[in-house]
Amino acid sequence: MFKKEENKNNLTIVNFSLIIFLVFALFYILYIWQSLIVPFIISILFAFAILWLSKFYEKYRIPSFLAMTLSVITYILVFYFIWNIIYWNINELIILAPSYQEKIVSLAKNLFDSLWINRNQVTEFMSNIRLQDIFNSIFATLTSLSSNIWAILFYTIFILLEAKYFWRKIELMVSNPDKRKDVLEVLHKIENDVKWYFFIKIVVSLMTAILSYIIMISFWLNFALFWALLVFILNFIPNIGSIIAVMFPSLLSFVQPEFTIYTSIFMVVLLTTIQMIVWNVIEPKMMGNKLNLSPLVIIIALSFWWYLWWIIGMLLSVPLVVIMNIILSKFEQTRPISIFLSEKWEVATFPWSSISSKDEKHKIIEEIKKKFSK
Repeated sequence: MFKKEENKNNLTIVNFSLIIFLVFALFYILYIWQSLIVPFIISILFAFAILWLSKFYEKYRIPSFLAMTLSVITYILVFYFIWNIIYWNINELIILAPSYQEKIVSLAKNLFDSLWINRNQVTEFMSNIRLQDIFNSIFATLTSLSSNIWAILFYTIFILLEAKYFWRKIELMVSNPDKRKDVLEVLHKIENDVKWYFFIKIVVSLMTAILSYIIMISFWLNFALFWALLVFILNFIPNIGSIIAVMFPSLLSFVQPEFTIYTSIFMVVLLTTIQMIVWNVIEPKMMGNKLNLSPLVIIIALSFWWYLWWIIGMLLSVPLVVIMNIILSKFEQTRPISIFLSEKWEVATFPWSSISSKDEKHKIIEEIKKKFSK
């Protein structure tokens, strides 16, 4: 009996050691191969976005092929518009950087004078801050990121071509009906939760960006459209994204020559108020408990994916944790981890057991099957 318990304990230690090794190996692969993995993940999300928009067009009795073509053209036009806004505004910021630099020096001198600090220290301090160099480095970073666009488009094309055979491959891979049902549950839950998350985020971020744009343009802030676009993008980063989104236009208002300290503070208060209302009231109301993730887990995930993949990791952190939580909830051994990640101590499973009607179950399977067979 003691021997059995000893063997069991040894087996548990071996399994735990193996899990730790696999986790570290996975993290190493994600970090080393990020140049391949990140474009592929973005391509998967982009392919899903194209399919969702094409289905929206199909509701208006547009043929499938034409709906798919319209969906692709729509996204190309949107990304072309966004890239033009970024490109021209960054160039303008580089040109106007010297005038902003002068205002920063003036503000720093006034601040240091009030603190009785020697002006020589001001000159030394300001010599280390060159806005033109900062904007040039941002532009260079954006240019390098745009080089991945072709890889993303390449992956996306092949993912779209493979999408219609996906269900058939699942059937061949999983012959057991019960196991196939489990796979369908996971896929259906992942698709619904990720789609819901991005839909809510797009609506909320767009609303925030429009309201912020109205405020910034009312104060005649330079590059208001660019900052509104930045607000839209950064609001996809949980928790800290809204803070960063307000920080950039706020800093510009303090260095823009036409602004006084009082108008800058007033504009910053209005922008912050909008972010607080959206973040604390509107988004939680719309999102509800759909994702069921602990706020602490979201913060940890944000830090972890930032360390691995920088800005892209922060943008993808929540969808990746949602997918991981759904998969973990489907296995008995990993279900405790899923409960730990959840906000309400509830396992993020598809409510299959609550569906009693066989016809309803069959209907759900057929709907999922149609999604992947198109």
